[in-house]
Amino acid sequence: LFLLAPSAAEARKVALIIGNGDYANTSRLVNPANDIRIIAASAKQAGFDDVTIAADLAVNDFQKAMRDFRAKADGAEVAMVYYAGHGIEAQGKNWLIPTDAQLKSDLDRMMEAVSGAQVRMVILDSCRNNPFGRTWKSGTRAVVNGLAGVEADDVLVIYAAGPGQTAADGTGANSPFATSLAK
Repeated sequence: LFLLAPSAAEARKVALIIGNGDYANTSRLVNPANDIRIIAASAKQAGFDDVTIAADLAVNDFQKAMRDFRAKADGAEVAMVYYAGHGIEAQGKNWLIPTDAQLKSDLDRMMEAVSGAQVRMVILDSCRNNPFGRTWKSGTRAVVNGLAGVEADDVLVIYAAGPGQTAADGTGANSPFATSLAK
C-alpha cells in the first residue's frame, strides 16, 4: 500500500488565479481585482498548497503564466486555474482576453496548463458580452455573446454562465459567481 500512495510531490494541490481588469483598448473591469483575492483565499482555505495570483496580464505575461503553471501542475494531485476578465466566443472558439487585447490566449492553453495533474479544473468567470463591440471590421470575426460549451476529457470546466449566455458583474465589489464560488 505504501508504494501505491502518492508521493509528497504528487499530493500537491496547485492553483493559478488570474484577474484581468485593466484593459488598454476596451472597457475596464473592476471585479477581477477583488475576485482573485477572495478566490485565492478560498483556495488556500480549501487546502491548496501553492496558490499563484496574477493580475492584468498582457499576452506575453499570460503565456508565461500558463507555461510556469504547467510546470507546477505536472504531477500535482489537483491543478486549478481560475480566470476573471473579458472572454468571448469567436468562430466557435473561446478567447480569454489579455489586457493588451491580442486575442492569442485561448482556452486550449489553459487546458494544456493543467494537463499534468490528476484532477484538472478550469474556472471561467469571463462570460461577458463582446468588449470590443463594433470596433472590429465586419466579417473579421464571428462573435457572439457568452462563451461556447467545451467538451474535455477528465477536466472539470466551470463557467460563470451557461454556453452562449452572459454572466452578470453584479453591483458589489465581487462578481456574484466569484462570491458563490469562494463560499
